[in-house]
Amino acid sequence: MTSVNPRSCLFTSIIVSGLLALLLGGCTGPNSTERVIGSTTNSFRASVQGSATVDDGVVQYRTQGAINIEIDSIGGNIKVVGNPDATVTTVEVVREASHGYLRGSEPYEALALTDWSSEITPGPGPLETLRVRTAYDGPEAWYLQTHIRIETPDLSGVTVRTPRGSVEIINNSGRVDVQTEEGGILVATTHPQLEDNVLIGNEGDIDYRIPAGSTGDFDIAVIDGDIKTRITAGQWRYLNRGNSPDVVNATLNSGSNPVVIRTTEGDIRIAVVKNPHGYGPIRSGV
Repeated sequence: MTSVNPRSCLFTSIIVSGLLALLLGGCTGPNSTERVIGSTTNSFRASVQGSATVDDGVVQYRTQGAINIEIDSIGGNIKVVGNPDATVTTVEVVREASHGYLRGSEPYEALALTDWSSEITPGPGPLETLRVRTAYDGPEAWYLQTHIRIETPDLSGVTVRTPRGSVEIINNSGRVDVQTEEGGILVATTHPQLEDNVLIGNEGDIDYRIPAGSTGDFDIAVIDGDIKTRITAGQWRYLNRGNSPDVVNATLNSGSNPVVIRTTEGDIRIAVVKNPHGYGPIRSGV
């Protein structure tokens, strides 16, 4: 009995589909030879590499004053920016499936089972809250990511829960509560930080860059990494609570608001400086 190689079948079907598209496509218009070749090449590459991406465009909201943001993600990079030059709040989501070599159409099938939603609701408290949720109803969820970028004119607090991916928060004025099980975190703001903050990362660096006038009771710990501080715009006082190269307990400007920072296999860098955006690199983001 003759055996059939599934990889040979995959390549044959892709090539045959491409030739038929060229024959039927015509010379001009949406099915022109050039466009069909481009589309066939992209499909061939996606089928071989086992990856696919869908950009869902931009959703806009007209918000009133400062807003809080809550994100619950299945995974992917997240960037939240407070931009006073913006006139509306925008949400951008790019869905990505990366199943690997010769997984054929499986990434596209997985993306069809991926969904997300966003809504503005009142409260808690006097501020509006933008809630963004992503979901996946299928197997092998670790191959799926939903990259999120949010920009708003006036950013207050940010809460993020994600199993993997880096998180960037730029120019927040309120509290930050970020937990990623696989990735680093960057917080860089020109607004003094006076509230409780929690930054929990894993297998990634954490950068916390804040301006003069900020306060905090810092509880910092790292595994397989270093803790680095640069304090040029505040009073930093170490506390007698078991400090070591991997653990730092200190107060900033005699603050009592807890600031808890944790990561593994990465460094924690604290900068209290005149210009937080001008200190160190800003990561590429989403």
